[in-house]
This record gives sequence, C-alpha cells and structure tokens, in this order.
Amino acid sequence: MTDYPLLPTPKPERGKRPRSGWGGGKIVTPSRVRQGQRIGAKFQRLGDAFDNDRDPVSLRHDPLGIAPERAIVFEIAGSIRDFSVAVGRIKGLELLCDEELFLYPDGDFGVLETRAGREPRIRHDKRIAGRLYMAMPNVEALRQLLSLWCKYQAGKSAPLGFKTWFDVFDHLYDLRAWGPTDRVPDNTIAYLKEALASAQADALIRVEVELWYLGTTEMRDAGKTRFRRAMESAGGIIVDQSEIEAIGYLAFLIDLPVEEVQNLIDRDEVNIVVCDDVMLIHPQSTVDVPIEAEPLDDTLPVPTRAVEPLSPIAAIFDAMPVQNHDLLSSRLLLDDPDDYDTMSVVAERRHGTEMASLILHGDRNGDEEPLSRPIYFRPVMYAPGSPQNEQPAPDRLLLDVIYCAVLRMKIGDDEGEPTAPDVFIVNISLGDRNRPFSGTMSPWGRLLDYLAERFGLLFLVSAGNIKTPLRVAKFSGVTDFEAATPEDREAAILSALVEQRAVRTLLSPAEALNVVTVGAWHEDNSPETGGSPLISSPYANAPGPNISSATGLGYHRVVKPDIFMPGGREKVRVDSSGSALGLGIVYPGRRFGLRCAIPDPAGDIRKEGFITGTSAATALATRSSHQIFDALSDPDNGNLFDGIDPAFYAVIVKALLVHRAKWGDLGEALDQTLLPQGSDGTYAVRRDSIAGLLGYGRPLTREAVTCTSNRATMIGYGEIFADGSSALYRIPLPPSLNSTKELRHLTISLAWFSPINIRHQAY
Repeated sequence: MTDYPLLPTPKPERGKRPRSGWGGGKIVTPSRVRQGQRIGAKFQRLGDAFDNDRDPVSLRHDPLGIAPERAIVFEIAGSIRDFSVAVGRIKGLELLCDEELFLYPDGDFGVLETRAGREPRIRHDKRIAGRLYMAMPNVEALRQLLSLWCKYQAGKSAPLGFKTWFDVFDHLYDLRAWGPTDRVPDNTIAYLKEALASAQADALIRVEVELWYLGTTEMRDAGKTRFRRAMESAGGIIVDQSEIEAIGYLAFLIDLPVEEVQNLIDRDEVNIVVCDDVMLIHPQSTVDVPIEAEPLDDTLPVPTRAVEPLSPIAAIFDAMPVQNHDLLSSRLLLDDPDDYDTMSVVAERRHGTEMASLILHGDRNGDEEPLSRPIYFRPVMYAPGSPQNEQPAPDRLLLDVIYCAVLRMKIGDDEGEPTAPDVFIVNISLGDRNRPFSGTMSPWGRLLDYLAERFGLLFLVSAGNIKTPLRVAKFSGVTDFEAATPEDREAAILSALVEQRAVRTLLSPAEALNVVTVGAWHEDNSPETGGSPLISSPYANAPGPNISSATGLGYHRVVKPDIFMPGGREKVRVDSSGSALGLGIVYPGRRFGLRCAIPDPAGDIRKEGFITGTSAATALATRSSHQIFDALSDPDNGNLFDGIDPAFYAVIVKALLVHRAKWGDLGEALDQTLLPQGSDGTYAVRRDSIAGLLGYGRPLTREAVTCTSNRATMIGYGEIFADGSSALYRIPLPPSLNSTKELRHLTISLAWFSPINIRHQAY
C-alpha cells in the first residue's frame, strides 16, 4: 500500500436541485405594425391561398415559398424559452431542430446595453445572438399558424396556451423556406467545383445527402421514396445509406453525373436541390493522414514486458496496422470483419501502426514501459497503395462504419457475441477534412455523444490538423521575421492563431461534447539537434500548441479542445510573403517528433520514425487514460475501482485526465498580449480567447493519480436525474487542518456523460 493512496468521497445525499436564473441580454424588437411590414407578405401569400380555396399544396411549385411538408425556418433574435412546447401546441407542426446563430443588427433589432452610471443605449453595431428553429408543417398547421399571426397583427391577446407564439412573432427576424442555398452550402460548392475541374465528361461524382429525420416511420419512408424518385430523374446512383434513429440521422451516399453536379453548383431549381426532403448535401466524409515519416537508422531495444492475459479496456478505430511489427506483435487484438488486411499494402500501413505504437509504448524516446493489457484494434480504413493514401472504404458512409463497429464491440452483431465488451476507452485519431466545425453539431459528433452515454465510453478524439500556412500580419517578410526576438515572434504567432480561429477550426467529430478532444502540444522527448537556420520554434520559452493544431471554441462555445498532449515539436519556417508573412510547418524528418513504429517498404519489422500532429497527441491521451485506470485499479494504490459499477469507469477516468490540466505561463502571456487589463475586453471575452487556443491546458496526469503529504485527490461518482434532483457531497475537513489557519487550495473537476436531445436547443 502506498503512503498516500487516492481517496474515495463519502456517498452523496439526494437533494433538490437549486433553481438557476434564465435570460440574457435584452433584445430590442420592432412593433407589431413594423413586423407586419417586414414579414406580413410571407403570411399574406398563405392567406391568399386559403381565402381563394386554392390547394395550399400548390405553393410547393415555388421552391422558396412557405408550403405544406416543406421545412420552414424561424430566425429568432434572442431565444424563445420552451419553443419546442410551443410547436407542440400546433397539431401537425413538427420541430426538426434548432441551432445557434448570430444576426446582424439593423434599424429594427438591437441589443440594449445597460451599464452602471450610464444611460441605457441600443447597440446597432453589435451582433445579436439568436436561434434558428426549423419545423415541418402540414396544411392544418399552416392554417393555425396563419390564424395566430392574424390575431397578433390585429393587436389581440394571444389565445390561451399560445402566448409563446406571440413572443416568437415579436422576435422574428426572418421567416423563410429551407431552400437551395441551405441545402448546398458554400463549402460543398467549393468541393464540387474542384471535383468537376478534374472529372471526365462521363464521370460520376460522389456526395453525401442527409434527409430530414421526420417523426414517424411512415413520413420517413415517404420522404425516402420522393428522394429516390428525384435521384432517378437526376441520373444518380445510390451507393450506400444509413438510418440511426437515436441521433436523427438519415443519409445516402450517392453518385451524380457531371451535368447534375453543375446544376448543384449553380443551385438551379432541379430535382435534388428542390427536393423538400433533402436537408443537406455535402462532400463524402474522408480522413487526412499525416505525411509519411522518414525511417530512422538506429534501433532501440524492444520492451520485454509481457502482455498480461487480460481483456482489453482500450480500443483503436483506425487504419489497418502492421500487426507483426516488433512493437505491436502479440499486443493487438485485431478484429477485421471487412477484411482490410488483404486489401492493404503492408508498406503503406502508416497511421494505424503509429497510433498503436504510441498508445502501447508512448514516445519511444521517453523510455516508458508498455501497457500491460492488449489493445483492441478495429480497422476502419485501409491502405490501397500509392498514389492513394490510407482512406475509408469509398462505398460506405464512414459514420455508419463507426456506428456498426461500436455495436459489434459492445453488444455483438449478426456474426456473434460482442468482440470486446470490457472496452471503455476508444481512440479516434480521425477527423473529417471535408467537414470543419462551423457552429452546428455534425452527425458524427451526435453519434459519439450518443454512444458515449449509452455504453459509458470515453472517446478520445483528435482536434484535427490545419495544413495551410499561418498568416502572421505583424511581419511583412523574411527579414522582419528573422530580426524579431523569440518573444516577439511568439506574441505575433499567438495573436495570429487567435485571430484566425474561424478558418483553423476543429474537424468533425471534435466538437462532440461527451468526448475529450485533444490538441497537439509543442513537446516531445527527441534530443535537440542542429538544423537549418531557416527553421525555428514558434515559442520563446514555455511550449504551447503546435500551429497546425485546430483551434476552438466548440458547440455552444464550450471549451475545445479539452486538453493538449505532446504532439511533437513542430518547427516553423517562412512559407510565403506578401501583405502578411505565412508560416508553414516543418515536418519531423529525422530530427524531432514523437518516436514510434512505422512500416517499412523493405519489410523491416523494427523500423521507427518521428511523427507529429493531433492524431499522435490523441494516442498519448489514450495511453494516459489507460494508465489512470491501471493506477485506480492497482491494489497497492487502494483499488478505488473495487466494487464500482464499470459503467462509471469512463467518466471517472475522463475527470482525472483533465483534472491537472493547466495553461501555465502561456495563459498569462496570452491575456497580456491579446486583451490586456483595462481594454474593452471583458473577463469572459479574455477567457474565451485563451480557452479557444489552449483548452483547459496541458494535463499532468501522473499528479492526478498520486497524492503527497500536502495534496490529496478524492474521487466520487454518481447520477443526476432529470427529475430536478441533485447529489450533495459532504467532504470532511482532515483533522490536521481543522484548527490551523493557512492558505488552502481546492480544485474540483466535474466530468459527465449526458443523454442528447437532438431537437432541443440545450442538446
């Protein structure tokens, strides 16, 4: 038994949850008369159809008009509490989803600013936080919605139970149909233009299409039928499809002829673009893999620690590895139902080999012991061979592959029993390069959130790597950059990273909330060696994020990435000049980075190389999670997991993984560099600016699982239900501190897995 074991908290009491306030900044809205002038015409067209006894379905001939069985969008300035309840008051109106958005102020809407000692003023220069609600009406729902609008315009009181709808009309910024611009966003247009530029005249171009997930099986089946009919008219081919009720996901992988692709680019009113059942068209999900590592000439001893005959608790979903590499042999439990082994060129099996090595052994220059248990490895990508990189199966929806892989692992499938039921840590060092985070929770993010809560899984997800040069406005050219001090370079680089967060954002599914998202820290154990004077470190003293590591914040502006782990020291060099100097990444080569197993074209199963990036950092976070479990279940450390339901393992490890994360000196440097005290920046703005770049910081996981003579770590767990209850923990003060007056420090880290509600703004 160690002298200072980890401590369990006393069992909690059940209590009543305290009520919190609700609200936000006061939104100034137009009068009812003005709202009639702004939006009345859109309701008038509905009224004309009903008054003239026309079939309202005839409105569907206008692809932009409000019509039955067509998604309509309510853009709201501010937020309407219990909007979902209000929708439920109108029979035949189905809430599809809602999302956060920011609206530009105008003469009608603004934010009322009140400060002590100042007269209240309306800010027409400040964007308005709002909501975008989407709902699908039938004929009767439109009739009732029109009736409520007419009463609102007449100055009458709201009917009993419908007051919220009058609040909606007060705050209604815009009312419109979900149209071609929504279905084919700008990033899809850019992808299609690039694909079309290199396509032959008779080529087919592959895209993913998501349909609205309607409330009943009958409605969804009817929508799928209409979509298939539109596909036939367009000359398209359905390659794959998936429906996952728990996350409201209904999608098709399709091939389209080049003529139809051009129509999509032009957003012409053609079959697929105007098909009301289509929610979104976007590029096929795919994954970027790092640059190939250069093999090192030297070799390090292979660890002799044997693998214990225990079931795996950690899994890797990645590309097919070199399973007989000396560092991986007998340490992987490979489950390959798709037969990616026979489809993959051994010499090209890079990413999975590297991730498995880092999880099992860590950075090999750190001289660490390998993990004692085997790792469950499920290939979800394969290596077809040059000139193609490792990639997911081109004829499958990647999200569906991940979903089926988790179900097979935890509950089994048609082939038999679950393949690794004890796994609760899952490494996903993958990011969809075609779906950068833009404020909306992606289907892949929803999937991981759902699976994490359903099965008690801790997903470790890479933030993503941004390969484009970082534009640093402070320097106009190489001479300026080289003449600057290391401290000035660091300040300029940090400022540039914060300023360009919107274009260097997370890659899906890194925005998921139940997962731990991992960024890459400028750190490794490789020895300092000489190199070209044209390359340099981005940091003067204490390290920070690699400049290629994608930045946050995440969904609903939560802190993302959650943590940063060593991702190898990425040096920088001047990549381009102009109005602003561009800094590019210097890839590891043979001088720096994280040392791990790599494949070898000559078949050498002992080859190693250096890699960098968020994938590698995520692998080390997975390793740390495994080591936390090992420490908590160690009999010599008190075995805190003894008697605990395994359903709580993942959330306990999640809390401890982040618990000792710190910004360090870099947080203060950022605060002073970006928004010094006394500026217009509020505390919340400064905090979000720093957290968007540093997350919660770089964790010291070994400290989290060890106590000292003056530091104790206590661990508790439990459930909070949706019935308004709470869990009240009473922590006794140690007798040795009971009668002394001295400074004490208490840090509480709360981690959770929450069910998701895909149709509610709280998610």
